[in-house]
Amino acid sequence: MTELTANLELNNIMSREAPKERSSSFRTPLRIGILIAVLLSLGAYFTADFAIQNAKEELLAELQAREEITAAGKNEVMTTWIDSTGRKASQIASHPLFRLFADEVNRSDSAELPRPLANQLPYMQNAISSFVEQNNVVAAYVIGRNGRAYLASTGSPSLTDEQRDLAVRHYSQTEIAAVNARESGKDLLIDFLVPILEAQSAAGANPAVVGIMVMTVSAREKIEELLRPSALSMEGEETWLFQRDGDRFFMADSKSETYFSKQPASGMTADFTRFALRDISTTNGPLYSVGVQLGNTNWVITQGIHEKEALEPLERYSVGIWIVAVSTVLVILSILAAIWLTLRSQNNKAMAEQYKELAHKINAQRRLLGSINNTIDDLIGLTDTAGRYVYANPSLARFVNFPVQSIAGKTDRDLFGEKAARAMGDLNQVVLDTEQTQNTIMEVETDNGTRILRIEKSRLMDDEGLFMGIVTVAGDITDFIEHQRMKERLGQKTISVLVRMLEANDPYLANHSHRMSVLANNVARVMDLPTETRQAIATGANLSQIGKISIPSEIRTKDGRLTDEEMDIMRGHVASAESILAEMEVDAPIVEAVAQMYERKDGTGYPKQLEGEEIAMSARILGMADILIARISPRSYRQEVSVEEAMEVFRSNPHRYDQDVVAALDDFLQSPEGEDFRNSLEQDKNPS
Repeated sequence: MTELTANLELNNIMSREAPKERSSSFRTPLRIGILIAVLLSLGAYFTADFAIQNAKEELLAELQAREEITAAGKNEVMTTWIDSTGRKASQIASHPLFRLFADEVNRSDSAELPRPLANQLPYMQNAISSFVEQNNVVAAYVIGRNGRAYLASTGSPSLTDEQRDLAVRHYSQTEIAAVNARESGKDLLIDFLVPILEAQSAAGANPAVVGIMVMTVSAREKIEELLRPSALSMEGEETWLFQRDGDRFFMADSKSETYFSKQPASGMTADFTRFALRDISTTNGPLYSVGVQLGNTNWVITQGIHEKEALEPLERYSVGIWIVAVSTVLVILSILAAIWLTLRSQNNKAMAEQYKELAHKINAQRRLLGSINNTIDDLIGLTDTAGRYVYANPSLARFVNFPVQSIAGKTDRDLFGEKAARAMGDLNQVVLDTEQTQNTIMEVETDNGTRILRIEKSRLMDDEGLFMGIVTVAGDITDFIEHQRMKERLGQKTISVLVRMLEANDPYLANHSHRMSVLANNVARVMDLPTETRQAIATGANLSQIGKISIPSEIRTKDGRLTDEEMDIMRGHVASAESILAEMEVDAPIVEAVAQMYERKDGTGYPKQLEGEEIAMSARILGMADILIARISPRSYRQEVSVEEAMEVFRSNPHRYDQDVVAALDDFLQSPEGEDFRNSLEQDKNPS
């Protein structure tokens, strides 16, 4: 510690006035001293224990959030894999010849296939076997309504009664389902039930299910990939897979004769979704864990961290707290002892000497407290009125790669570089102007790369209220921020996959979201909207059509105009989009933009008939971009229009469309970039 900080702390503790003489009737100082020592010790004990318990609760809350996020992320990865794997079978199940064959078999009443169908059987057998081989699938079958497998891939094992029953019951559904997650020796298998729809159906009627394709897929490699620790895993943090059988849970164990252990894990109970300390018999000691069930399978993914590693930061914190408590008691007792000694003295000179001795003791105790401060991970520094450092703890010295002794006298520019120094200087000025503590998050370049700091700055005042300097406390949150960014990237990838899948299955939506994004982003740029609004527009454009996943394909891709009933169904995609985005925890401004983009200023839009300023600016821009891109694209029931014709509709209907947005659209489309955009639209409509 420097002389400045030592003197400051001493002045805060010592009184500026000499104590009054004590009465000669004070005959029991020893007893009073013992009583005070006992009370101080009890107070320090309960205060320290309270602080430690609060720190433990905060630590466990952070761990719970981390483990729940990680478990949910891994469950989302597996769910996405299951969904994408299940759609593989649609490649063959939706083939017209395959559907026609299944339709004819379904119509046949005889136990034996008619000769024409029997003649086609080898070709269909070869097709399903080729599908299994090309897609690395374990087996595939086609089951009739009577539970009979009239097609099976070459080398497929015999169907179980359970598989047949599940297939027969699935005839009432038209969606792909993943069921019957089971263990097979050292492998893990999932059965996918894929409905085969009739080749032709009556006008306006939904196609009937004429066959069920059962596809059996190995999930072992994907599960083992999931269980491997990631680069962001903490020490002692692990992922486990359990197979649930009623209230019993069997852990995945590569050393077992089968994939799952034969003995149930004693610590796993039906409340596995609750974050708690569990002593699972097959793990090394108790651990804090939380679990999620993988879709409609009988598998449970559990994410946890061993108790020892989880509470290691708390142990270090507890040691520091107890040292502070003991030091505080010693300091107070030292002060009281010094006061008692001075009150016993009638000689001013002796009293002054006692105060001097007391000052040395207090400084020693303060140095002890300073050494405790030096052990914490946060970066702590004190700069004087000229902006030069007078104190830095070892954590700060290690961060900037300077010896502690050499930091005194240096500035932020010397320690952090020009860019960070300017930002810190601006923050210092805000602290001085507002006289309030300020917080910010800042990126700093170091020898170990870019680090992200959470910085708090506040003024340091003396007893007279005079400004002495600025205290800086910073924490390195790089690892936490990187974890959050990884989660966001995972969410964006999931969104991208959903959008591409939708556009790939709807000829009217091909490249629609991309064009919307380009147009809406440029309009937002022309209007110079705030960054948050522009981000909502950019992301909202890519998500604008996501709700149409829930709309039947025969309505989305219908050649003619939709009926009133079909239009009501189509408009339901807005509510579906809002629900999907809410479940994905997408930011509220983005959900608002997507949910309101079909509203109009005069209240004629849907789904809530909002008017005027009730509609967010981001939604107005997306809505007009969506209309323009859609109108310039041809449909079977109408001709496409030019960009200028679409713009004229906007200009001539000011009661429906925001004219500020219309003006921004005109500005962009008349710019060189807008000309390039219009040319690209024409090329897409008239490919060479």
